[in-house]
Amino acid sequence: MSSECIQIGSVIIAAIGSIAAAISAYYSANSSKITLELYKKEKKEKLIDELNKILEIGIQYPYLESKQFTLKWNENRKTNDEKYLRYDMYCNLLFNYLHHVCIHFNYDKDNIETFVDVKTWIRIHKQNWLYPTDENENIDGYSQEFRQFINSYLK
Repeated sequence: MSSECIQIGSVIIAAIGSIAAAISAYYSANSSKITLELYKKEKKEKLIDELNKILEIGIQYPYLESKQFTLKWNENRKTNDEKYLRYDMYCNLLFNYLHHVCIHFNYDKDNIETFVDVKTWIRIHKQNWLYPTDENENIDGYSQEFRQFINSYLK
């Protein structure tokens, strides 16, 4: 076999190897993209499940979403009244949920507002956000970005 044939054979083998590597990279990239899309879909489904649980609590205890009740939060937040203790826990669930939604949608207000009625929820539970039972609760519990997001609806 001549050296010319060996060189051509080496070039062909290198070309085939490059093509195989490119095909492998393409399928690997698409596989990663599909995996990411499935993860986001599962995450969104989990958010929907969490939303339904919060709504069920609101149905079971309708006063938790009553403006007349929520406006009395600040004057009653230090009491041991079971309704206000429940309301505080409900708001913790609610704001934690909204935090998860914000992270999922990368704080994109349009996408968040399309997914859930965030404006109404933040405004009706404004007193609980502004006057938590522990004055550092929101500062210690949430990122600055989330606090700014919530506060943007309260101006």
